[in-house]
Amino acid sequence: MFHYKVESIMRKATLFTTLFIMLTGLISPVLAQNKILIVVTNNKEVNASINGKDTLVAGGYELSEVSEAYKVFSESGFEVDFMSPKGGMTYAESKSKMLDVDKAFLADKESQSKLRNTLSPADVNAKDYVAIYFAGGKTMWDFPNNKAMAKLTAEIYETKGVVGAVCHGPAALVNVTLSDGSSLVSGKAISSFTDLEERLFSKSSKYLPFMLQEKLTSLGANFKEAPAMFDQAVVDQRLVTGQNPNSTYSVAEEMVRQLGVEPPTRPWTNMSYTLGVIKVLVIENKRKAAQFYKAHSGTNQLEEALFLNYSMYAFKGHLGKLAKSKGLELFEFGVYAFPNSAKSHEALAEAYHQLGKEKEAITAINKSLSIAPDSKTAQKLKREIEVN
Repeated sequence: MFHYKVESIMRKATLFTTLFIMLTGLISPVLAQNKILIVVTNNKEVNASINGKDTLVAGGYELSEVSEAYKVFSESGFEVDFMSPKGGMTYAESKSKMLDVDKAFLADKESQSKLRNTLSPADVNAKDYVAIYFAGGKTMWDFPNNKAMAKLTAEIYETKGVVGAVCHGPAALVNVTLSDGSSLVSGKAISSFTDLEERLFSKSSKYLPFMLQEKLTSLGANFKEAPAMFDQAVVDQRLVTGQNPNSTYSVAEEMVRQLGVEPPTRPWTNMSYTLGVIKVLVIENKRKAAQFYKAHSGTNQLEEALFLNYSMYAFKGHLGKLAKSKGLELFEFGVYAFPNSAKSHEALAEAYHQLGKEKEAITAINKSLSIAPDSKTAQKLKREIEVN
């Protein structure tokens, strides 16, 4: 009887061990594939035009487009590797004002070591990654024509992986061909740095091999353009693209959602909060913008200079038709958010004056002068309004 029990226990132990080996054999490849590949440019410097003079400027990847994506991916439980078109050393673009997420990323020894010794496409097996993400920066010269990188991207996508890119990162997608011979971007909703944003903000636009929005559209992509500098991520099947640096968090978050993971709550900065209020007002209305403003006002502050500058560019039509249509409402929201700011009231008065609303203009300029009675620009504007 005792012998039978011992044999029974041993058989159960053997069965358990066998099942454990089988299960770990099945599970380990899944865990090994719990990896995302971030791709950055190798370019150290590029041609640019500054104040009408041709010169060389520092190249590199856009820091926040890597630091913010890395934060989302790693905090969502994914291991992150780094690749570049040539492999080896890479460089971050210089940044005058670094956010906390940038500082933390630069202080992370493991990620910085990987960025000094990036993988090349030849080093990478597509089966090891569930997603590939292309950060922007000075990518237009080394992302588009790298055949090995394009082939790797197609392989990851066709093995049910997710492909993501932000700002100038989608330059990597223009020559990606799937196994059926079609372009990856053909027929898909997509975004990237827009032609308008290129003209407004880029110092290297005249040296670009092509305009990215125009190129993607020519390949049959259904290009989605939001007002300049708005946070926008576009998802089509397993392709996730973002319009500009402010879209990085949204792209990374949508990528991990595509992989079945809910991303961590993003940290708001004063800049992203300000642009968020502007976006809600332009896309929706002032009431919802006020709700968004109040919901985050306890932890963040609107940046008045950014808000007024964006309002001015929108009002003058420099940021597209939609933004222009909400230009006056942006100025009106400005005096709601900054009731004791002479500049905000003066800006609203100028807008009313431009629209021929002289009664409203005089009320606004009088408010501005009650706050800053010695303002020469406000005094001059009042004289101009009174002439009418």
